[in-house]
Amino acid sequence: MTESSTVPGREDGRELSRHHPIEWVRSHVTRRRGVGTSAVVPDSANDVLERLAALPLSVWTYRFDHESVRHLGPMAQDFAATFGLGSSNRSIAQVDANGVCMASVQALYRRLVEVEDELDRLRERADPADESHPADSE
Repeated sequence: MTESSTVPGREDGRELSRHHPIEWVRSHVTRRRGVGTSAVVPDSANDVLERLAALPLSVWTYRFDHESVRHLGPMAQDFAATFGLGSSNRSIAQVDANGVCMASVQALYRRLVEVEDELDRLRERADPADESHPADSE
């Protein structure tokens, strides 16, 4: 590894945050080692997508927000039970939410490519090469 130019003597920037006193206290006081759920962590992007599709979404207001403020998303308990991710079932870590979204986008992209390929094959079968296409004569 190369040394970071911003933190002399450190191997990389992560070294600093791993030993930061606040992070040390937070990790040692909470002693959390993953959500207490029987949910198995998804093993593929398709698995993530299927679980995300079934995840209930809610609208709510935090106690500290004005009553006119609304938020939309899953409840942390449902997220933890569905994906088995995070250190608590009381909040959703941004990194976990982002990972679920990215995996789902990848799965959707793969499905879209398969559907487009199948559509191309069906079009070729239904419309064999014909020189008299009106679109081709323009």
